[in-house]
Amino acid sequence: MTEGRQKSLIKNHAIAERFDASASPVLWAGDCLELLAQVPDDTLQLVITSPPYNLGKEYEKRLNLEQYLTQQEQVIRESVRTLTPSGSICWQVGNYVDNGAIIPLDTILYPVFARLGLKMRNRIIWHFEHGLHCKNRFSGRYETIIWFTKSDNYVFNLDPVRVPQKYPGKKHFKGDKIGQYSGNPLGKNPGDLWVIPNVKSNHVEKTQHPCQFPIAIARDRIRQEMAGTCRAAGTDRN
Repeated sequence: MTEGRQKSLIKNHAIAERFDASASPVLWAGDCLELLAQVPDDTLQLVITSPPYNLGKEYEKRLNLEQYLTQQEQVIRESVRTLTPSGSICWQVGNYVDNGAIIPLDTILYPVFARLGLKMRNRIIWHFEHGLHCKNRFSGRYETIIWFTKSDNYVFNLDPVRVPQKYPGKKHFKGDKIGQYSGNPLGKNPGDLWVIPNVKSNHVEKTQHPCQFPIAIARDRIRQEMAGTCRAAGTDRN
């Protein structure tokens, strides 16, 4: 997309003009840079994406690593521009493989976010059980979700995504709280290791998409981001 075309789209904000806030959900199909350019500054509360890993799949053109990073930085810059000051961005990536050597994409994309002033809040490990087996190394069974915020005044709602306690009936056995439940009655913090099946051929969510994203990953982030109005700042987050 040319610079002139991008400026024209930003000026017109075509998506903003046609957006229907009462509709649920709203889907737009097209080139991500062209669509992002139509979104006004400081508009989106949450951006979640799983970009191509530059592996030469049927839906992507394999680039050298420098070209890939340049391409990703364009998308990241536009995504950050559209975020509200309290907004979050989640970039879900795996590994780039070059002549048998693995390069974790999150480690080389982190500096891009840091240069734009974003702060990482979590590096979430997404673990899954199924996939192709490797012959010359251990089979890969995880990818990462790097979560950044635009400021320290970000939204973090833990209660909607809590998971059951390991010992839900456990109580304090001494001290001032003796006899009281020791865990949160709504459940515990799910932590930064998420075990979610990947979407393969027999998965209930499977469509024709060649590399499909599990609904659970996006669903939990949306619940955590959008439920209520709790904000986190510094050490106040729990």
